[in-house]
Amino acid sequence: MKKLLLSSILSLTSICLFGQVSFVNQSNLIGNFSDSSECAVDMNGDNLDDYVRVSSNGIGIDYQQPDGTFESIMYSMAIQNVPNWSIAAGDLDGNGYNDLVLGNSSRVSFIMANEDGTEYTEDASHNEYIFSQRSTIADIDNDGDLDSFVCHDVDLSHPYRNDGNGNMTLDQDLIETVDLPGNYAAIWVDYDNDGDTDMYLTKCRGGSSPGDPERDNAMYTNNGDGTFTENAEAIGMKDNAQSWATVFEDFDNDGDFDAFIVNHDFQNRLMENDGSGKYTDVIEVSGIDPGDLGAWENQAADFNNDGFIDIFSEMKKELYINNGDMTFTGMDLPFDEGAIADLNNDGFLDVVNDGQLWINEGNSANNWVKVILKGTDSNLNGIGARVDIYGEWGKQMREVRSGQGFSHMNSLSAHFGIGSSTAIERMVVTWPSGAVDEIENPNINTLLEIEEGSSPLSIADNRAEFIKLYPNPTSSILNFSNKGLINTPVQIVDITGKIILSTKISSENTLHVEALNSGVYFVQLKVEGQNISHKFIKQ
Repeated sequence: MKKLLLSSILSLTSICLFGQVSFVNQSNLIGNFSDSSECAVDMNGDNLDDYVRVSSNGIGIDYQQPDGTFESIMYSMAIQNVPNWSIAAGDLDGNGYNDLVLGNSSRVSFIMANEDGTEYTEDASHNEYIFSQRSTIADIDNDGDLDSFVCHDVDLSHPYRNDGNGNMTLDQDLIETVDLPGNYAAIWVDYDNDGDTDMYLTKCRGGSSPGDPERDNAMYTNNGDGTFTENAEAIGMKDNAQSWATVFEDFDNDGDFDAFIVNHDFQNRLMENDGSGKYTDVIEVSGIDPGDLGAWENQAADFNNDGFIDIFSEMKKELYINNGDMTFTGMDLPFDEGAIADLNNDGFLDVVNDGQLWINEGNSANNWVKVILKGTDSNLNGIGARVDIYGEWGKQMREVRSGQGFSHMNSLSAHFGIGSSTAIERMVVTWPSGAVDEIENPNINTLLEIEEGSSPLSIADNRAEFIKLYPNPTSSILNFSNKGLINTPVQIVDITGKIILSTKISSENTLHVEALNSGVYFVQLKVEGQNISHKFIKQ
């Protein structure tokens, strides 16, 4: 899996038209902990990413300090289910400190932080067998707390439902996936831009032949009512190769998520989204060798802060710099995988792997911004939220995700490079709850912490895509994401088109729907001459 590295290589510099990328090995700054899998994520709530390693002996955490050093602490404990395949992080019990889900070759464990993040306990009570590959954390049922989905290599994958207090229960009704083996990597992404989170399942099955459905990659499209429909073939994403991991990012900055898939037979694929959620393979003209097969790990990030997402994968060229036109230029690195985070708080993304700390030396040309989300109605981490920024470049978009690539865990901050631009016109955060916050002219070259509901979208921007209803589904009250809609006339219509209720938005910017029968309805309103309709589920 891992290429042999020359120990004498400590840094690499590439000076090209697309800018400089340089990493230096600063492993002397961190502790000497053993590990089976690792995280690069903030564990103590100080908005600085830490380096987390889990082994049979416990949890070693290098806590990043404001002065660029690390405080290394070993939490000694006997880990029963060592994460020899993957690890994901998120605050499962909402106490302000991140917990972990461990992907093991026989069992799943959840590592829970105590009330002040100073101790950890392992919940190893899940005795069901699972040869887990990618572990993920997401709010699958959109109830405001985080669930987990763990891929199973030899059988049906395992969704774990959160009761709201961090107690996780295996529940196949949470998301129903095909009862087949070969499940290697799941990634949660709103690929169709409809405001809810879908799940793409990358599949590979050892010993299976081409055409075997065990090898079919699957897209589970969120129907918005707590159910999912598999439709990979219809959108062009049913890859029957031996696939290992897929990344979804907006590689061409056109407002939708494209995808890069690494395969072990046939060819790798660079899938361009046409804006409607349908994909076409464009790898032949991308500058990436489609026949460079055999990669396990597969990730993406903007490493030079030029405003375009680069591809970081275990190919012959480990880093493919995005040229901004859906083509890429490959360059060599002294490492080929790892967890991605800003580990010296300078705005450039670094990498950790196998006890090695690779610091990105950055450049003086390109500016940046980092965003940390604090959910209120949504989960505390803001996992599943989308952050859009607008400026002279147009638009960039990121999603906050827990569990990407094949095994590592990246930062939960949304990181943007903006090239030589010196300002961001506005930033829009769309939360899993449906709430929308807008920040005008946010500062750059800094970290922004945004709390859900702190900057609700103004009535001055009433395009339909920015008016959201939440929570959805609801049992009683619908909130509107935009402030200033008070007293706006609305109609509630059922699925047959019958008007059930004509009313106005209340002084609290809400609609009361508790009197409705359970079912599917539409809220219809007109704002500044524009007709807007939104579907919601009444529980």
